Amino acid sequence: MVFIMKGVDSLRIEPKYFAPLGRIFTPIVLSSIAEKGHSPYLTEVCYNSGLIKYIDPEMRLSQFFDWVYSFLLKNYKNEYIYKNAITQKILLGTHSLNTSHLLTEFRVGRCKADAVILNGTSTVYEIKSEYDTFDRLSKQIDAYLQVFEHINVITSTSQIPELRKNLPSEVGIMALTDRNTISTVRHSISNLDNICLNTLFDSLRKSEYTKVINDYYGSIPDIPNTQIYSECKRLFMAMPKDKAHSLAVQSLKERRNIKFLKVFLDKAPTSLSAYAISISNEKSRLQALIQRLPDNVATILK
Repeated sequence: MVFIMKGVDSLRIEPKYFAPLGRIFTPIVLSSIAEKGHSPYLTEVCYNSGLIKYIDPEMRLSQFFDWVYSFLLKNYKNEYIYKNAITQKILLGTHSLNTSHLLTEFRVGRCKADAVILNGTSTVYEIKSEYDTFDRLSKQIDAYLQVFEHINVITSTSQIPELRKNLPSEVGIMALTDRNTISTVRHSISNLDNICLNTLFDSLRKSEYTKVINDYYGSIPDIPNTQIYSECKRLFMAMPKDKAHSLAVQSLKERRNIKFLKVFLDKAPTSLSAYAISISNEKSRLQALIQRLPDNVATILK
């Protein structure tokens, strides 16, 4: 078989394979490549979709990821495409890794926030691609209004009119355009006065809420471990709302390994930015993946 690498406009892939190709940027593939040097799923989807016939075996793995990402960007903007755009355009573009941090799949009550950027405040970005429904959006927004100062929904341009009709006025609306830019349709309004300290506290890990209590009160209660949660929560809820929120943001920003994350982002293709952010504290996995990126893609497709 003769392999020829072609531009994404030349690829003839049936739409039924778009979603399987989108899963290339998930841990099931990337972790397997990092740890084992290959991914059975990646091999299977490349053959089943017919992508294999377009792949130049001399193409480096890093080039391959950007190539597939470009195809998805043009044909199938799934949730990962949105997360990567938020990472590139907002976290690394508007802000900086030195002052800001991005959390993905952040638990808020019974919901998981798609992307949260923490800098001087907290901003959540709920992704609603053209393949998503708005069925759960109302419950998600209600949950986010209890925790974050700024709430935004980012969607496709075609879904903007429906969002305008259904979102509270304080919630911002953003669009991922066909040019891979993020445009602000409506700015969010500060929600700080409405934050529920009870819900915010329960979104923190033990190490995070004890740090907040220590930073504000100067010490952690000297009581049995079985009582730490309830006593720290009582103290947290007695704090001024703006101070509790600010200290919670500072504590949450420590969920990162910024030094090695910078190393990875400098060496890795931009298509892997969102994945790197999602596992920023897993240094060994990021190191292993970096070592695979110069490999020819043919050696990965076993």
